[in-house]
Amino acid sequence: MDSIIIEGIAFSIPLFIIAIGGIYSEGSGVINLALEGLLGFGAFAGGLSYALLSSVITGNPLLLIYASLAFAMVGGALLASLHALMCIKFKANQVISGVVINMLSVALTAFLANQINASVFGQPSNKFLLEIFPKVTVPLLSRIPILGAVFTDLYTFIPIIVV
Repeated sequence: MDSIIIEGIAFSIPLFIIAIGGIYSEGSGVINLALEGLLGFGAFAGGLSYALLSSVITGNPLLLIYASLAFAMVGGALLASLHALMCIKFKANQVISGVVINMLSVALTAFLANQINASVFGQPSNKFLLEIFPKVTVPLLSRIPILGAVFTDLYTFIPIIVV
């Protein structure tokens, strides 16, 4: 039961955060249908940076994880700036631009992952093989009878995303 709660939170927190981003976008007058594409390209940038930096940063795995999170944010921001450029500078339709960003993100990440794996890592695959994020247990909060499961074996990225 506890693992279902933890894994459910781990999978739902990123979707919750992009939903909040969509709410803020709609509040500012921008129809942003590219949210999933931004999330996917950010995940690609983070995974790629983790795979490339894992041979350079060997002493501290948390530094590697946080560096990959920073690269993931930069990757999503780059694609978001492309969406903003198309909509603001070139006056493109926001709905069409968002759909194009989603399609571009899926196609570009698959193509780049395939090419990078073949040329850099020597693996004919479109996936990066990464380690799993470390888990922590919050000492006092994990002993609460029902809610304690949320604070037991918590992925380290969840508090970072919530903050």
